[in-house]
Amino acid sequence: MSSGLDDFQQRLGHTFADKNLLNLALTHASFGHEKRQRVPDNQRLEFLGDAVLQLAVTAELYRRFPEMPEGRLTVLRARLVNRQHLQELAQQLSLGDHLILGRGEANSQGRERPSILADAMEAVFGAVFAETGWDKSRAIVLRLIEPSLAVIDAGEDEASTNPKGCLQEKLQAEGEAPPAYRCLSESGPAHARIYEVVVEWQGRELGRGTGASKKEAETRAAEAALATL
Repeated sequence: MSSGLDDFQQRLGHTFADKNLLNLALTHASFGHEKRQRVPDNQRLEFLGDAVLQLAVTAELYRRFPEMPEGRLTVLRARLVNRQHLQELAQQLSLGDHLILGRGEANSQGRERPSILADAMEAVFGAVFAETGWDKSRAIVLRLIEPSLAVIDAGEDEASTNPKGCLQEKLQAEGEAPPAYRCLSESGPAHARIYEVVVEWQGRELGRGTGASKKEAETRAAEAALATL
């Protein structure tokens, strides 16, 4: 095991007894595809790690914010487990330096590709769970996401305070067009109107929301879209 991987495991907070398990978590499918043979890759561990991450984050948000409604908890969870956040965690650990990639993927900046980094981060969580079980894997997940949880604790989380702005920033990072909001219906008496709004992007619906004003309905629709994304 190289000193670089020793450093990675120290940053992660777990030294693998089974080094093959760690190597598997770091092996991208391109490695086997390039060799044109069946080589185990990290996709199954990614599947397992996604479940570990989702449960650890869900349980911690439920515990930490006892008064927060389900809709807001869903939005915050989506922000903590999405590809961008996982990519950031992987970069903090310098995970990309240790990925086992096909030569073509490595030469096309695969070590910096958000999807590869995010998937490998989940695979590492899965590998920790496979070797140690729930308590250790949960502790590692929570330690790594604690800075983001602290931001939420301080009431500074953009997804909770400005979901429309957060959604627009996220979508425009993937394409030029901003999301569009459309009022679907107005109902109720004049003094208690209820508006239903849909948010759409590139021709597809991302989420719907209702509220006592169009602005509130748009905010709820943005929250629903963030949860879906």
